[in-house]
Amino acid sequence: MELFDAKGCLSEEGLQALVGGQLDETQRLEAAEHLAYCDRCMDRYTALLTDDVLEQPPRSARGAVMGTIWIRLMQNTWGRAAVATVAAVLALTMWRAGTLEQILHTGQQLNTWLPQTTQQTEPELLGKPVNDKAPQPSTAPLGKPIEDKKQLTEKLSDALDALLHHSADTTEK
Repeated sequence: MELFDAKGCLSEEGLQALVGGQLDETQRLEAAEHLAYCDRCMDRYTALLTDDVLEQPPRSARGAVMGTIWIRLMQNTWGRAAVATVAAVLALTMWRAGTLEQILHTGQQLNTWLPQTTQQTEPELLGKPVNDKAPQPSTAPLGKPIEDKKQLTEKLSDALDALLHHSADTTEK
C-alpha cells in the first residue's frame, strides 16, 4: 500500500488506512506530519472523519436560544426603565418639595463662607520659554486666613439647621 501519491499528498488508500487505524507507528507519524502542513489533505481527512458523524439534532435549539435571549433583553430593558423611573420620581419629588432649591441656596452660602483659593495664570506667559533669571512669584498663602473659627462654625450650624427645619416643615405639609 502506498501512503503518498506522486504529488506528495496522502493517497486515497492511505487516507482510508489512516481512518481505519491500519497504519503502523511510523506511517501514522508520517501521515500526521503531512497533515500538519497540508491543508488539502487535512480537509480530505476531516471530511472522511465527519462524513457519517454529523447528524441532524432531533429538535431545533433555535427556540430555546431565542427565548433565552428575549428574556434577558426584557430583563435589561425593564430594569433600566425601572431605574430611570425611580430617578425621575425622586427628582420630581425633590423639585416639588423645594429641596433642590434649598441645596443650591445652601451650596451658594457655603461658597461665600469658605475661603476662596484661586490660582491666577498669566496668559501672556503661556507658551513662552521659562526664564530662570526672572523673579519668583510670592509664596504668600492664597485667600484670607480664617480668623474666627467659632463664628464660621455658628454660620454653618445655622445653615444646616435651616435646611433641616425647612425640609421637615415641607414634609409635614
